[in-house]
Amino acid sequence: MAGARSAAPASRGDVLPRTEVLARLAEVPVFGLKSGTEFLTAQDSCSCFYLDAREAERMCLKMGSNVRVEGLALSEIYFDPKTRLKAADSALSQLQSVPAGARLEPNIKVPLFCIDGLQTTDKSTGISYLPLFNSKAELLEFAVPVYGEEAAKRMVLATDLSVVVNNMINGPAGLLRNARFFADAKSLKWMDDEIARKKSSMFPDAPGSSDMIPPNLRGGNAGAPGGVFGGIQSLFPR
Repeated sequence: MAGARSAAPASRGDVLPRTEVLARLAEVPVFGLKSGTEFLTAQDSCSCFYLDAREAERMCLKMGSNVRVEGLALSEIYFDPKTRLKAADSALSQLQSVPAGARLEPNIKVPLFCIDGLQTTDKSTGISYLPLFNSKAELLEFAVPVYGEEAAKRMVLATDLSVVVNNMINGPAGLLRNARFFADAKSLKWMDDEIARKKSSMFPDAPGSSDMIPPNLRGGNAGAPGGVFGGIQSLFPR
């Protein structure tokens, strides 16, 4: 996968602005455990943020009634050295079905799934993107109508989030320049449900209303692959 291997040589000019990378990370929700105004920390002084809202809720139940789950954009915590990102158990399980030869990194901690040549077009801008999914199952939902079930399954590639972000910022960005992150639909729904809960509260105008939730995390990703797939081309020439 061009531009996605950590061993690739850096290219000073082939990078994305940090602000652009943050804007793309902002489309992915993460979930932390909060007590009062502070996120909980472990013995290493780091706060854990979950990519799967349900895993965060299960951990919250173990911690007691004074702890709650709070969702926020991945961009808010990704570069904070005092945070740790927990990949969804479902994504780690799905990774096991991707053959070693289709894993673009040998040590994948936070999986991203894609298909060579698959693009999606943002209807509002007309710009085509390489979609990188947190969920292999959701990638296949969009790929199967394009390629057929058996072919789509064979074409799935996996890489690691940290490698993608590193190549975007430090180079070579390559074809990752046109990549976007697509969060797990269940986690996006959790954010939608949180908006609904806050709107129905006794104090709808209090801090924490839907206006406090980033627009990119309301109602799913803008320009999600449910739209029109762009023309198929070789994004990862071999």
